[in-house]
Amino acid sequence: MKLAINGGKPVRTKPFPSAMPGASLIGEEALAELQDVIAERSPFRHYGIGKPHKVRDFEEEAQRFLGSKYALAVSSGSAALFCAVAALEIGVGDEVIMPAFGWFSNYNCAVCAGALPVFAEIDDTLNLDPMDFEKKITDRTKAVIVIHYQGGPARMEEIVSIARTHNIKIIEDCAQAFGGQYKGRTLGTLGDIAVASFQTNKIITCGEGGLVYTDCEKYFVRAVRYHDLGFVRPVFRERLENKSLADPEESFAGYQFRMNELQGALLLAQIRKLSFILKRCRRSHRRIREALDDVGHFSFRPTDEGDCGISLLMKFNTDKEASAFSRALVAEGIPCGPTSACTNLLENYPIKSKKMVQENIPPFGKGYIGENTVYDSSLCPYTKRILARYVSIPIAPLYSDEDIEDIIKAVKKVDRVLYSAS
Repeated sequence: MKLAINGGKPVRTKPFPSAMPGASLIGEEALAELQDVIAERSPFRHYGIGKPHKVRDFEEEAQRFLGSKYALAVSSGSAALFCAVAALEIGVGDEVIMPAFGWFSNYNCAVCAGALPVFAEIDDTLNLDPMDFEKKITDRTKAVIVIHYQGGPARMEEIVSIARTHNIKIIEDCAQAFGGQYKGRTLGTLGDIAVASFQTNKIITCGEGGLVYTDCEKYFVRAVRYHDLGFVRPVFRERLENKSLADPEESFAGYQFRMNELQGALLLAQIRKLSFILKRCRRSHRRIREALDDVGHFSFRPTDEGDCGISLLMKFNTDKEASAFSRALVAEGIPCGPTSACTNLLENYPIKSKKMVQENIPPFGKGYIGENTVYDSSLCPYTKRILARYVSIPIAPLYSDEDIEDIIKAVKKVDRVLYSAS
Protein backbone atom coordinates (compact mmCIF):
# COMPACT_ATOMS: atom_id res chain seq x y z
CA MET A 1 0.00 0.00 0.00
CA LYS A 2 1.41 3.38 -1.03
CA LEU A 3 0.54 6.67 0.61
CA ALA A 4 -0.83 9.45 -1.58
CA ILE A 5 1.95 11.73 -0.39
CA ASN A 6 4.36 9.27 -2.01
CA GLY A 7 2.41 8.92 -5.26
CA GLY A 8 -0.26 6.41 -4.22
CA LYS A 9 -4.01 6.69 -4.76
CA PRO A 10 -5.67 8.94 -2.17
CA VAL A 11 -8.53 7.62 -0.08
CA ARG A 12 -10.67 10.56 -1.10
CA THR A 13 -10.66 13.09 -3.92
CA LYS A 14 -13.94 14.99 -3.45
CA PRO A 15 -14.09 17.86 -0.96
CA PHE A 16 -15.73 17.52 2.43
CA PRO A 17 -18.79 19.58 3.39
CA SER A 18 -18.11 22.84 5.19
CA ALA A 19 -16.59 22.41 8.64
CA MET A 20 -18.38 25.54 9.92
CA PRO A 21 -21.13 23.94 12.06
CA GLY A 22 -23.71 26.70 12.31
CA ALA A 23 -22.97 28.52 9.06
CA SER A 24 -23.36 25.34 7.02
CA LEU A 25 -26.96 25.03 8.23
CA ILE A 26 -28.18 28.56 7.51
CA GLY A 27 -31.35 28.16 5.47
CA GLU A 28 -34.99 29.06 5.00
CA GLU A 29 -35.64 29.21 8.75
CA ALA A 30 -33.12 32.04 9.08
CA LEU A 31 -34.62 33.86 6.11
CA ALA A 32 -38.07 33.71 7.70
CA GLU A 33 -36.76 35.21 10.96
CA LEU A 34 -34.93 37.96 9.06
CA GLN A 35 -38.05 38.76 7.03
CA ASP A 36 -39.88 39.39 10.30
CA VAL A 37 -37.31 42.06 11.17
CA ILE A 38 -37.66 43.66 7.74
CA ALA A 39 -41.44 43.61 8.02
CA GLU A 40 -41.25 45.36 11.40
CA ARG A 41 -38.70 47.84 10.00
CA SER A 42 -37.09 47.77 13.44
CA PRO A 43 -33.48 46.51 13.43
CA PHE A 44 -32.66 48.10 16.83
CA ARG A 45 -33.51 45.72 19.67
CA HIS A 46 -35.18 48.16 22.07
CA TYR A 47 -37.61 50.16 19.93
CA GLY A 48 -38.54 51.07 16.36
CA ILE A 49 -41.39 51.54 13.95
CA GLY A 50 -42.68 48.09 14.80
CA LYS A 51 -42.19 45.84 17.81
CA PRO A 52 -38.68 44.32 17.87
CA HIS A 53 -38.30 41.13 19.91
CA LYS A 54 -35.80 38.81 18.21
CA VAL A 55 -32.84 39.49 20.51
CA ARG A 56 -34.97 39.11 23.61
CA ASP A 57 -36.48 35.88 22.24
CA PHE A 58 -33.00 34.54 21.60
CA GLU A 59 -31.86 35.41 25.13
CA GLU A 60 -34.86 33.57 26.57
CA GLU A 61 -34.27 30.48 24.43
CA ALA A 62 -30.57 30.52 25.33
CA GLN A 63 -31.43 30.68 29.05
CA ARG A 64 -33.70 27.66 28.73
CA PHE A 65 -31.19 25.65 26.72
CA LEU A 66 -28.29 26.44 29.04
CA GLY A 67 -30.21 26.26 32.31
CA SER A 68 -28.89 29.70 33.21
CA LYS A 69 -30.88 32.31 35.13
CA TYR A 70 -29.68 35.29 33.10
CA ALA A 71 -28.45 35.74 29.55
CA LEU A 72 -27.34 38.90 27.75
CA ALA A 73 -26.78 39.00 23.99
CA VAL A 74 -23.95 41.29 22.87
CA SER A 75 -22.19 42.32 19.66
CA SER A 76 -19.31 39.80 19.75
CA GLY A 77 -17.57 37.15 21.81
CA SER A 78 -14.89 39.68 22.65
CA ALA A 79 -17.55 42.10 23.88
CA ALA A 80 -18.91 39.30 26.06
CA LEU A 81 -15.49 38.82 27.66
CA PHE A 82 -15.16 42.55 28.33
CA CYS A 83 -18.61 42.54 29.95
CA ALA A 84 -17.70 39.52 32.09
CA VAL A 85 -14.57 41.27 33.36
CA ALA A 86 -16.62 44.37 34.17
CA ALA A 87 -19.25 42.25 35.90
CA LEU A 88 -16.63 40.82 38.26
CA GLU A 89 -15.14 44.28 38.96
CA ILE A 90 -11.71 43.23 37.72
CA GLY A 91 -9.33 46.16 37.38
CA VAL A 92 -6.04 47.84 38.20
CA GLY A 93 -3.87 45.83 40.58
CA ASP A 94 -5.67 42.55 39.92
CA GLU A 95 -4.23 39.46 38.26
CA VAL A 96 -6.20 37.18 35.94
CA ILE A 97 -4.90 33.67 35.30
CA MET A 98 -5.54 32.19 31.86
CA PRO A 99 -4.12 29.37 29.73
CA ALA A 100 -1.21 30.29 27.47
CA PHE A 101 -3.09 28.59 24.65
CA GLY A 102 -6.02 30.84 23.84
CA TRP A 103 -7.18 33.79 21.81
CA PHE A 104 -6.17 37.45 21.91
CA SER A 105 -9.55 38.48 23.32
CA ASN A 106 -8.79 36.56 26.51
CA TYR A 107 -5.64 38.65 26.99
CA ASN A 108 -7.21 41.90 25.82
CA CYS A 109 -10.20 41.78 28.17
CA ALA A 110 -7.83 41.69 31.14
CA VAL A 111 -5.24 44.30 30.10
CA CYS A 112 -7.84 46.74 28.79
CA ALA A 113 -9.35 46.70 32.28
CA GLY A 114 -5.91 47.40 33.76
CA ALA A 115 -5.46 43.87 35.13
CA LEU A 116 -2.35 41.74 34.64
CA PRO A 117 -2.68 38.46 32.69
CA VAL A 118 -0.83 35.55 34.29
CA PHE A 119 -0.33 32.61 31.94
CA ALA A 120 -0.60 28.99 33.00
CA GLU A 121 0.12 25.70 31.24
CA ILE A 122 -2.42 23.56 29.43
CA ASP A 123 -2.68 19.81 29.96
CA ASP A 124 -3.61 16.90 27.68
CA THR A 125 -7.16 18.24 27.36
CA LEU A 126 -5.56 21.30 25.67
CA ASN A 127 -7.29 23.33 28.38
CA LEU A 128 -6.07 24.94 31.60
CA ASP A 129 -3.94 22.62 33.75
CA PRO A 130 -5.45 22.75 37.27
CA MET A 131 -2.10 22.08 38.93
CA ASP A 132 -0.33 24.94 37.16
CA PHE A 133 -3.33 27.19 37.74
CA GLU A 134 -2.90 26.64 41.48
CA LYS A 135 0.84 27.35 41.27
CA LYS A 136 0.22 30.71 39.61
CA ILE A 137 -2.13 32.03 42.30
CA THR A 138 -0.94 35.05 44.28
CA ASP A 139 -2.65 37.41 46.71
CA ARG A 140 -3.49 39.59 43.68
CA THR A 141 -5.35 36.86 41.77
CA LYS A 142 -8.94 37.96 41.25
CA ALA A 143 -10.16 35.62 38.51
CA VAL A 144 -9.33 32.77 36.18
CA ILE A 145 -10.44 32.44 32.56
CA VAL A 146 -11.11 28.81 31.59
CA ILE A 147 -11.27 28.16 27.84
CA HIS A 148 -13.09 25.03 26.70
CA TYR A 149 -11.06 24.49 23.55
CA GLN A 150 -12.79 23.13 20.44
CA GLY A 151 -15.80 21.75 22.25
CA GLY A 152 -13.87 19.78 24.88
CA PRO A 153 -14.38 20.63 28.57
CA ALA A 154 -11.57 21.57 30.91
CA ARG A 155 -11.13 19.67 34.20
CA MET A 156 -13.74 21.82 35.90
CA GLU A 157 -14.15 19.80 39.08
CA GLU A 158 -10.54 20.45 40.06
CA ILE A 159 -10.48 24.02 38.76
CA VAL A 160 -13.66 24.96 40.66
CA SER A 161 -12.33 23.40 43.87
CA ILE A 162 -9.06 25.35 43.64
CA ALA A 163 -10.82 28.61 42.76
CA ARG A 164 -13.30 28.33 45.61
CA THR A 165 -10.53 27.55 48.11
CA HIS A 166 -8.73 30.77 47.13
CA ASN A 167 -11.83 32.94 46.58
CA ILE A 168 -11.09 33.33 42.87
CA LYS A 169 -13.87 34.05 40.38
CA ILE A 170 -14.25 31.84 37.31
CA ILE A 171 -15.00 33.08 33.80
CA GLU A 172 -15.85 30.19 31.47
CA ASP A 173 -15.03 30.91 27.84
CA CYS A 174 -17.42 28.72 25.85
CA ALA A 175 -16.77 30.42 22.52
CA GLN A 176 -15.88 27.06 20.97
CA ALA A 177 -18.05 24.89 23.22
CA PHE A 178 -21.53 26.40 23.26
CA GLY A 179 -23.91 23.68 24.41
CA GLY A 180 -21.14 21.40 25.63
CA GLN A 181 -21.32 19.63 28.97
CA TYR A 182 -19.09 18.46 31.79
CA LYS A 183 -20.28 15.52 33.89
CA GLY A 184 -23.87 16.26 32.92
CA ARG A 185 -23.73 20.01 33.57
CA THR A 186 -23.83 22.60 30.81
CA LEU A 187 -20.53 24.37 30.22
CA GLY A 188 -20.72 27.92 31.45
CA THR A 189 -22.85 27.06 34.47
CA LEU A 190 -20.03 25.69 36.64
CA GLY A 191 -18.18 28.97 37.19
CA ASP A 192 -19.37 32.46 38.12
CA ILE A 193 -20.03 33.89 34.66
CA ALA A 194 -19.63 32.62 31.12
CA VAL A 195 -19.31 33.86 27.57
CA ALA A 196 -20.05 32.48 24.14
CA SER A 197 -19.17 33.61 20.62
CA PHE A 198 -21.29 33.46 17.49
CA GLN A 199 -18.61 34.41 14.98
CA THR A 200 -18.88 32.57 11.67
CA ASN A 201 -16.67 29.59 12.67
CA LYS A 202 -18.59 28.87 15.85
CA ILE A 203 -21.11 26.13 16.67
CA ILE A 204 -23.97 28.53 15.98
CA THR A 205 -23.45 31.86 14.26
CA CYS A 206 -24.85 35.19 13.21
CA GLY A 207 -21.57 36.28 11.62
CA GLU A 208 -20.46 38.12 14.74
CA GLY A 209 -22.13 38.10 18.13
CA GLY A 210 -21.78 36.97 21.71
CA LEU A 211 -23.56 35.99 24.91
CA VAL A 212 -22.91 36.60 28.60
CA TYR A 213 -24.67 34.20 30.98
CA THR A 214 -24.71 33.77 34.73
CA ASP A 215 -26.92 32.88 37.69
CA CYS A 216 -25.78 35.96 39.62
CA GLU A 217 -28.13 38.91 39.39
CA LYS A 218 -25.46 41.43 40.38
CA TYR A 219 -23.07 40.22 37.67
CA PHE A 220 -25.88 40.29 35.12
CA VAL A 221 -26.79 43.90 35.92
CA ARG A 222 -23.15 45.03 35.76
CA ALA A 223 -22.75 43.30 32.38
CA VAL A 224 -25.96 44.95 31.17
CA ARG A 225 -24.70 48.40 32.21
CA TYR A 226 -21.27 47.87 30.66
CA HIS A 227 -22.73 46.76 27.32
CA ASP A 228 -25.05 49.78 27.03
CA LEU A 229 -23.35 52.97 28.18
CA GLY A 230 -24.24 52.38 31.83
CA PHE A 231 -28.01 52.00 31.27
CA VAL A 232 -30.41 49.34 32.53
CA ARG A 233 -33.31 49.52 30.10
CA PRO A 234 -36.83 48.33 31.09
CA VAL A 235 -36.46 44.96 29.33
CA PHE A 236 -33.63 44.11 31.73
CA ARG A 237 -35.07 45.80 34.81
CA GLU A 238 -38.19 43.64 34.63
CA ARG A 239 -36.07 40.49 34.88
CA LEU A 240 -34.58 41.54 38.21
CA GLU A 241 -35.66 40.39 41.63
CA ASN A 242 -33.77 43.25 43.28
CA LYS A 243 -35.01 46.25 41.31
CA SER A 244 -32.72 48.61 43.21
CA LEU A 245 -29.79 47.26 41.19
CA ALA A 246 -31.25 49.13 38.22
CA ASP A 247 -31.38 52.51 39.97
CA PRO A 248 -29.86 55.35 37.88
CA GLU A 249 -27.66 56.29 40.85
CA GLU A 250 -25.86 52.95 40.43
CA SER A 251 -24.88 53.71 36.84
CA PHE A 252 -21.26 53.68 35.68
CA ALA A 253 -19.58 54.44 32.35
CA GLY A 254 -19.74 51.64 29.81
CA TYR A 255 -19.35 50.81 26.15
CA GLN A 256 -21.86 50.13 23.38
CA PHE A 257 -21.88 46.38 22.76
CA ARG A 258 -25.58 45.89 21.95
CA MET A 259 -26.78 43.11 19.64
CA ASN A 260 -29.17 44.14 16.86
CA GLU A 261 -32.35 42.45 15.67
CA LEU A 262 -30.80 41.06 12.49
CA GLN A 263 -28.23 39.18 14.57
CA GLY A 264 -30.92 38.07 16.97
CA ALA A 265 -33.08 36.75 14.14
CA LEU A 266 -30.25 34.64 12.74
CA LEU A 267 -29.45 33.29 16.18
CA LEU A 268 -33.06 32.37 16.88
CA ALA A 269 -33.01 30.12 13.81
CA GLN A 270 -29.57 28.79 14.76
CA ILE A 271 -30.21 27.91 18.40
CA ARG A 272 -33.17 25.81 17.33
CA LYS A 273 -30.68 23.69 15.37
CA LEU A 274 -28.14 23.44 18.19
CA SER A 275 -29.36 20.09 19.53
CA PHE A 276 -29.18 18.65 16.00
CA ILE A 277 -25.64 20.01 15.49
CA LEU A 278 -24.41 18.55 18.76
CA LYS A 279 -26.12 15.20 18.22
CA ARG A 280 -24.64 14.77 14.73
CA CYS A 281 -21.13 15.87 15.67
CA ARG A 282 -21.05 13.77 18.83
CA ARG A 283 -22.25 10.69 16.96
CA SER A 284 -19.55 11.08 14.31
CA HIS A 285 -16.89 11.82 16.93
CA ARG A 286 -17.83 8.70 18.87
CA ARG A 287 -17.90 6.56 15.71
CA ILE A 288 -14.37 7.59 14.72
CA ARG A 289 -12.95 7.10 18.21
CA GLU A 290 -14.48 3.64 18.49
CA ALA A 291 -13.19 2.60 15.05
CA LEU A 292 -9.66 3.83 15.81
CA ASP A 293 -9.49 2.76 19.43
CA ASP A 294 -7.04 -0.07 18.73
CA VAL A 295 -4.78 1.72 16.23
CA GLY A 296 -2.20 2.23 18.94
CA HIS A 297 0.25 4.84 17.61
CA PHE A 298 -1.55 7.89 18.95
CA SER A 299 -3.97 8.70 21.75
CA PHE A 300 -7.08 10.83 21.73
CA ARG A 301 -7.50 14.00 23.73
CA PRO A 302 -8.98 13.04 27.11
CA THR A 303 -12.58 14.20 27.06
CA ASP A 304 -16.00 13.95 28.64
CA GLU A 305 -19.20 12.61 27.09
CA GLY A 306 -20.30 16.22 26.95
CA ASP A 307 -17.63 17.08 24.36
CA CYS A 308 -19.32 18.91 21.48
CA GLY A 309 -17.63 16.53 19.03
CA ILE A 310 -16.54 19.22 16.56
CA SER A 311 -12.89 18.20 16.45
CA LEU A 312 -11.03 14.89 16.61
CA LEU A 313 -7.72 15.54 18.37
CA MET A 314 -4.95 12.94 18.23
CA LYS A 315 -1.76 13.17 20.29
CA PHE A 316 1.52 11.67 19.04
CA ASN A 317 4.73 10.89 20.87
CA THR A 318 6.73 13.57 19.05
CA ASP A 319 6.14 16.70 17.01
CA LYS A 320 7.83 15.05 14.02
CA GLU A 321 5.36 12.16 14.10
CA ALA A 322 2.45 14.58 14.33
CA SER A 323 3.72 16.66 11.41
CA ALA A 324 4.34 13.63 9.20
CA PHE A 325 0.92 12.16 10.01
CA SER A 326 -0.83 15.45 9.28
CA ARG A 327 0.85 15.92 5.91
CA ALA A 328 0.02 12.35 4.92
CA LEU A 329 -3.65 12.74 5.91
CA VAL A 330 -4.01 15.92 3.87
CA ALA A 331 -2.58 14.10 0.85
CA GLU A 332 -5.24 11.40 1.36
CA GLY A 333 -7.92 14.08 1.03
CA ILE A 334 -8.72 14.53 4.73
CA PRO A 335 -8.98 18.09 6.14
CA CYS A 336 -6.34 18.29 8.82
CA GLY A 337 -4.65 20.95 10.89
CA PRO A 338 -5.77 23.68 13.29
CA THR A 339 -9.57 23.84 13.51
CA SER A 340 -9.33 27.07 15.46
CA ALA A 341 -7.16 30.17 15.37
CA CYS A 342 -6.21 29.71 19.03
CA THR A 343 -2.50 30.14 19.51
CA ASN A 344 0.27 30.13 22.07
CA LEU A 345 -0.25 33.72 23.19
CA LEU A 346 3.22 33.94 24.72
CA GLU A 347 4.73 33.70 21.23
CA ASN A 348 2.68 36.54 19.76
CA TYR A 349 2.43 40.32 19.64
CA PRO A 350 1.14 42.44 21.31
CA ILE A 351 1.66 40.06 24.23
CA LYS A 352 5.43 39.81 23.82
CA SER A 353 5.81 43.58 23.48
CA LYS A 354 3.15 44.42 26.13
CA LYS A 355 2.24 47.35 23.91
CA MET A 356 -0.91 49.23 24.86
CA VAL A 357 -2.76 52.10 23.20
CA GLN A 358 -0.86 54.45 25.49
CA GLU A 359 2.40 53.49 27.18
CA ASN A 360 1.75 54.93 30.64
CA ILE A 361 -1.47 53.12 31.44
CA PRO A 362 -1.92 49.99 33.58
CA PRO A 363 -1.07 47.21 33.86
CA PHE A 364 2.32 47.75 32.13
CA GLY A 365 2.89 51.48 32.59
CA LYS A 366 5.49 52.89 34.96
CA GLY A 367 4.65 52.11 38.56
CA TYR A 368 2.01 49.49 37.78
CA ILE A 369 2.22 45.77 38.62
CA GLY A 370 3.11 44.67 35.12
CA GLU A 371 5.88 47.20 34.51
CA ASN A 372 8.62 44.58 34.76
CA THR A 373 6.65 41.56 33.56
CA VAL A 374 8.24 39.62 30.71
CA TYR A 375 6.16 37.36 28.47
CA ASP A 376 7.78 34.61 26.43
CA SER A 377 7.12 30.92 25.76
CA SER A 378 9.62 29.82 28.41
CA LEU A 379 6.95 30.69 31.01
CA CYS A 380 4.84 27.75 29.82
CA PRO A 381 7.23 25.28 28.16
CA TYR A 382 4.87 22.30 28.28
CA THR A 383 2.23 24.25 26.34
CA LYS A 384 4.68 24.81 23.50
CA ARG A 385 5.67 21.12 23.42
CA ILE A 386 2.22 19.58 23.65
CA LEU A 387 0.65 21.74 20.94
CA ALA A 388 3.18 20.47 18.42
CA ARG A 389 2.20 16.86 19.15
CA TYR A 390 -1.49 17.18 18.33
CA VAL A 391 -3.20 16.59 14.99
CA SER A 392 -6.76 17.84 14.53
CA ILE A 393 -9.49 16.71 12.14
CA PRO A 394 -12.68 18.83 12.01
CA ILE A 395 -16.10 17.19 12.33
CA ALA A 396 -19.24 18.94 11.14
CA PRO A 397 -22.99 18.23 11.22
CA LEU A 398 -23.24 17.76 7.45
CA TYR A 399 -20.60 15.04 7.35
CA SER A 400 -22.24 11.90 6.01
CA ASP A 401 -21.56 8.31 7.05
CA GLU A 402 -19.40 8.05 3.93
CA ASP A 403 -17.38 11.09 4.99
CA ILE A 404 -16.79 9.59 8.43
CA GLU A 405 -15.79 6.23 6.96
CA ASP A 406 -13.28 7.97 4.68
CA ILE A 407 -11.70 9.66 7.71
CA ILE A 408 -11.44 6.29 9.47
CA LYS A 409 -10.04 4.59 6.38
CA ALA A 410 -7.45 7.31 5.79
CA VAL A 411 -6.25 7.40 9.40
CA LYS A 412 -5.86 3.62 9.44
CA LYS A 413 -4.01 3.68 6.11
CA VAL A 414 -1.58 6.41 7.15
CA ASP A 415 -0.97 4.79 10.52
CA ARG A 416 -0.34 1.37 9.00
CA VAL A 417 2.07 2.58 6.32
CA LEU A 418 3.98 5.16 8.37
CA TYR A 419 4.60 2.84 11.29
CA SER A 420 5.30 -0.27 9.24
CA ALA A 421 7.97 1.74 7.42
CA SER A 422 9.57 2.67 10.71
